[in-house]
Amino acid sequence: MGETVDVKREGPVAQVVMHRKGNNSIAGDLISELVAAFEELGSDPEVRVIVLASEYEKYFSVGADLGEMAGIDRSATDAEEQIYRFVRSGQEGFDKLAAAPKPVIAAINGHALGGGCELALTCDYRIMVEDGRSRIGQSESALGIMPGAGGTQRLVRLLGKARAYPMLLESRRLSAREAEGIGLVDRAVAPEELAGAVDELAQRLAKAPTFALAMIKDAVNRGQDLPLGEAQEIEARNFARTSLSEDAVTGVAAFLQKTEPEFKGR
Repeated sequence: MGETVDVKREGPVAQVVMHRKGNNSIAGDLISELVAAFEELGSDPEVRVIVLASEYEKYFSVGADLGEMAGIDRSATDAEEQIYRFVRSGQEGFDKLAAAPKPVIAAINGHALGGGCELALTCDYRIMVEDGRSRIGQSESALGIMPGAGGTQRLVRLLGKARAYPMLLESRRLSAREAEGIGLVDRAVAPEELAGAVDELAQRLAKAPTFALAMIKDAVNRGQDLPLGEAQEIEARNFARTSLSEDAVTGVAAFLQKTEPEFKGR
């Protein structure tokens, strides 16, 4: 039980449940606890899938706690440098979440705005409730600021500029169905179907070869910004490592014997 995050385990699936100030506004304490939880679960061989969820019915996360910057003197000669360091610290935390070696599912049960949308973008899957109320989007420009936790980068990489710009420049807030239509979320589901949809995906991923999934995520994350040749070098190295895993032996044997593989995650 943490100050802002709880971890609940059920078999190979671990839920990381946020509970900060009634709406999961993002600040250093929440990021630190999320990183600690993800690192612990990422290194636990018994955990095969991580679900990121909220304790609050109406909010996944409303975005940055702007009060954290209130103590910075705007007239100080190093004010810009102070804010820069503040933002970089948050980005580094989100990068660690995105690098988790296990599949991560965001169970978006309410608003995911600003930093909340950026947090969802660090996850591998996003399943969001379609309840006629909840919205997802990068809403920072409506406040005269801009995304600072990866939104201008991860959103464009996911959707392309043509679809990302209206969200970034106009602070568009999308319903789950609209977000599903452009690929921002993987599934839009009714409120009563959210838990079942998340669990079905989690249980399916839990049966997969965990080490191979980790190597795939690593190759994608490290290779996406590199020239093709350098990225393929990472892919080749990870392929070699994956091929020597126990799950690779299991998978090949099951293929040859025409049976269902029972992967152990190593």
